[in-house]
Amino acid sequence: MATSLKGAATATIALKEGPYVAVSAEDGSMTPPDAGFGLYVHDVRFLSAFEVRVAGVAPLLLSASDRETYVATMQLVNPPLRLPDGRTVAQQALSIRRARFIDGGLRERIGLLNSGPATVPLELSIELDADFGDMFAVRGYRPSPPAAVTVERVAGGLLLSATGADGVLRQTRVTTDPAPDAVTDRTLRFGAKLAPQERFVIEVTVVPTEDGHRPEPGSERPFDAAIELLRDRYAAFLAAGTRIETGDGRLDDLLRRSALDLRALVDHTPSGPMLTAGIPWYAVPFGRDALITGLETLDFQPELALGALRFLAAHQGQRVDPFTEEEPGRIFHELRRGELARMGAVPHRPYFGTVDATPLFVRLFVETVRWLGDRRIYDELLPHALAALEWCDTHGDPDGDGFVEHSSLPGSPLRNKGWKDSATSLCYRDGSPVELPAALVEVQAYVYAAKDGLAQLSAELGDGALAERLAAEAAALRERFEAAFWLPAERCYAQALDAGKRPVDAVTSNAGHCLWAGIAAPEHATLLVERLLEPDMFTGWGIRTLSSSYPTYSPMSYHNGSVWPHDNALIAAGMAAYGHREAAARVITAVLEAAGHFADHRLPELFCGFARDHRYASRPAEYLVSCSPQAWSAGAPFLLLQTALGLRPAEFGQPPVIDPVLPEGIDRLAFRGLLAAGRRRTFAARRTARGVRVTGDLSVRRLGPAGQA
Repeated sequence: MATSLKGAATATIALKEGPYVAVSAEDGSMTPPDAGFGLYVHDVRFLSAFEVRVAGVAPLLLSASDRETYVATMQLVNPPLRLPDGRTVAQQALSIRRARFIDGGLRERIGLLNSGPATVPLELSIELDADFGDMFAVRGYRPSPPAAVTVERVAGGLLLSATGADGVLRQTRVTTDPAPDAVTDRTLRFGAKLAPQERFVIEVTVVPTEDGHRPEPGSERPFDAAIELLRDRYAAFLAAGTRIETGDGRLDDLLRRSALDLRALVDHTPSGPMLTAGIPWYAVPFGRDALITGLETLDFQPELALGALRFLAAHQGQRVDPFTEEEPGRIFHELRRGELARMGAVPHRPYFGTVDATPLFVRLFVETVRWLGDRRIYDELLPHALAALEWCDTHGDPDGDGFVEHSSLPGSPLRNKGWKDSATSLCYRDGSPVELPAALVEVQAYVYAAKDGLAQLSAELGDGALAERLAAEAAALRERFEAAFWLPAERCYAQALDAGKRPVDAVTSNAGHCLWAGIAAPEHATLLVERLLEPDMFTGWGIRTLSSSYPTYSPMSYHNGSVWPHDNALIAAGMAAYGHREAAARVITAVLEAAGHFADHRLPELFCGFARDHRYASRPAEYLVSCSPQAWSAGAPFLLLQTALGLRPAEFGQPPVIDPVLPEGIDRLAFRGLLAAGRRRTFAARRTARGVRVTGDLSVRRLGPAGQA
């Protein structure tokens, strides 16, 4: 889900809290409107322009930071200014600082400091607008008639209003303290006469409403107190999760950054925390993304997994609807709440057109129940898991050949419906798109993992009939899969079977998910591990999405040669599960070292697949427009460390077990307050001269050569 701005790429500052998302240029400005900047609520832009000017001129940016995730600061200075009386103000004589956060809307403090030697009379102006455009229209995906916006002056500022085509009255109230000296159309004007070292401060509050109601209320506290409250909420989120210490400052920074990003991406719902996919354009619920992130973060905060399961279960498909692609038992792909979705002009209400979220729901259900050791969760969500498996066997397999496949109806938002959902991600060697319907390799692996995992879990919980049926179905699928997908010449599984049941012979990272899912035959797993670490796949920073020997490869593509952290985390977990611990450690080290080269030690959604060159101290190349932060990239470090520890659930209700193989550069891992099997647990693994020593609440249980304890 790449961030896409019209025109040239622009550095952005993005904040999210609940349903509010603020996106601006790095200097804090929200202009021009066609860049996509603004304040969004439920996929509608409530603020499309927000520009600060001093003496009629835009300030110059010195620096900007959103490192703390919940607050952004922009430090600016003036360019040379000519005042109305003919005097000039030298560049950098004025310090302009903007501090911004979200609290039931947008709140910002604008501070102006005169650092020059003379008293300066100045006008500060704030130019505002709201177009109330739907996200799909703003980004150029779907036309929408422009809203008829009215503007009226209110105490302390302006009120902009428009009634949408969906009948919802949307309003943006902008007020300031102090109140403006003058209001001209959509511009608030303030006069100030600043002596040397004197400050002038304005606090701006932007409150969006729908039919008179805030989508989520604010604290109504003074500016500084509201920031402190928001900081405390983030601190509470961190305290509720596992505290992980590594002894490596950069890795500790990565884990803290990832945890903060996960908190920023949470939507608070009646069913619990629901992770959204990525800021800025995908800060909405995505089924696949929330499920994979939940799987990655069970060792950090299993409440994220449970919240995703409950939210997705509440929205599980109930009927057949070709427009939204809803089918009974299916798990949705994407949920939007904007004007176009409400009107039915786009199918995202929610849109169900993904082929892998449904078996992933079952896999996460099994892992969460096993991790928490809570029979009540099993009883609560088992009907939804069984409905999901029913979809896999019926609507997901319309020709009854035993493989889940996808096609694409005319007008469907997606042609390719696996996690690599870009238009060119599934092609023959000549670059032409694979004939649909297609059965993707990783989807079959997910279905196997769902059935095999639920078979084992239900057997432990006393449901022998269900266990026997699902175990038989999983075994049969594995046999069919090996016969249809294995490519002996490539020592890899095919990317997919096309409409003619012919294997697509691209070597892709998708095949590595077969290790994570456990469907690979042990002898093929060994060959596959070796294949994924060959130079055409392994860059030194991670495993590419597509072999560099395939004709459609490009290291700068979205899915055809780039490196995705979540993809590598799943593959490393699979390598370790089959006993290839050193190979897994190699991948873990590569991805964690790559993380240290990105801003704020944050793993992006993806990065380019250029090979690492040690001769020139190269660094990973950033993909031009990736989401940052992004949920499953933020979750990846937690799964990587879980894999390094060999940390996994034991039998239902029993404490987890570990079998650590610490990657190069990591000599210590300490977990405090890990929630598993009903209580908090603390333990550590430390490298010593005699090997890795484990202390604390958990015991070591060795992984077998084929991933069986």
